[in-house]
Amino acid sequence: MPTIGDLEREYVEKHPTSKKLFERAQNCFASGVTHDARFAKPFPIYAANALGGKKWDVDGNEYVDYVMGHGTLILGYGDERVVNAFHEQIPKAIHMGTSTELEIEWAELIKKLVPVARAGFVRAAACGSEAVSLAIRLSRIYTRRSKIIVQAGSYHGTSAATLLAYHGPPFGLYNTRGITSGVKEDVVIVPSNNLAMVEEQLTKGDVACVLLHCNNLYTKAYVEGLRKLTAKYGAVFIMDEVISGFRYAAGGAQEYYGVIPDLATLGKVPGGGAPIGVICGKREILDFYAFKDEYWNSFIRIASGGTWNAQPLCIVGGIATMKVVLAERDDIYPRLYRIGKRLVKSFNDQAEDLGVAALATGLPLGNPTILDVHLFNRPVPAEKMYLWQAGPATFDDYATKAGFAAGGQARYVTHLAMTNNGVNSFRGTHFFTCVKYLPEDLDTTEAAFGHTLRALKENALVASVT
Repeated sequence: MPTIGDLEREYVEKHPTSKKLFERAQNCFASGVTHDARFAKPFPIYAANALGGKKWDVDGNEYVDYVMGHGTLILGYGDERVVNAFHEQIPKAIHMGTSTELEIEWAELIKKLVPVARAGFVRAAACGSEAVSLAIRLSRIYTRRSKIIVQAGSYHGTSAATLLAYHGPPFGLYNTRGITSGVKEDVVIVPSNNLAMVEEQLTKGDVACVLLHCNNLYTKAYVEGLRKLTAKYGAVFIMDEVISGFRYAAGGAQEYYGVIPDLATLGKVPGGGAPIGVICGKREILDFYAFKDEYWNSFIRIASGGTWNAQPLCIVGGIATMKVVLAERDDIYPRLYRIGKRLVKSFNDQAEDLGVAALATGLPLGNPTILDVHLFNRPVPAEKMYLWQAGPATFDDYATKAGFAAGGQARYVTHLAMTNNGVNSFRGTHFFTCVKYLPEDLDTTEAAFGHTLRALKENALVASVT
């Protein structure tokens, strides 16, 4: 079984051009990357092209791909219907800065698919982060309140307010430099699955909105409880569906859980691979974008631009993708769920057979279209497994969960072994699936799981289970 040094040498030998490109990149970007998730040691791979469920790097290495445009491409790379939409639009105009019929068609598809949008309005934005920021502002105007509630460990994009909750435990302390005290005072961080703590904050009467990061571990009862509590106390319930939208189900987590929020934010899929953000929901909230009388326009409405809002090249791929989802939803989602279940089972069966303390889980939990791999420094007792199956419910739970995580070397070896064996995942342990994998792609992935688990075991980087 290869040592860590052997895995590193194999990685370097397979990726000489990527190594040279990384050396160039370090003169252009801090640490040589344009996104935190693309930073990897000894250097990241540089992609050249992708098709279906595969990706090829600049050295000609082939990968089964689970990055999928950060979860965007549920139809896989190069779907002809999506590609043709871009090709047809480019000669007409990439950007005209005017209204188009395309934007109406785009919004009508969102209204057909997303439950909260059906009787409501849609607003375009440039990206998911922008959509979340705008949704928070809308909630503050609508309720005339300032505070927001965010679940611990949730990522809602690059907004200063929501970033407070992302890193931890402890939450609200890591990576907070440059975020002013005024912003911090208006953010309340709560553990997930704890309705009592949410209600305690809501009773104070100063909460504008509760955000739910939908592609995270929650019980259905928690999602339903948030809907009831926000309605009871007059706060806006925002479901952040930038990733879960069109991925959990055709109507996103709203459809999957059967819970309709006041506002939802979307991204990724409605752009079909191009930059996009969406806020959709109740008309009386989104009506603050409407033009009315002079006083309203000057002092009440949200004045908001956005160079890329629903410009043709930003939405034609999304139109094509949503049309496919609308027509083929009864085939797409069962297939995604089958793929996710197979991969979760394969990883866990192999870990059990090898006696390795590691676990794969999926989101949504019962029908995964996203997979996470967890590596442990000691066996997890049965009474603590709820931390990975239902999610934490107290701040102590987050600390307990973090205490089981294997060290950085385990994640490093996972990245090396998976890459060396032809699988490209997001941050090494995160997998977004698509519908285009061939049987041999899943075979390759399962074999890579085995190589990785054996490398982790032989190098004593995770605990053994006897």
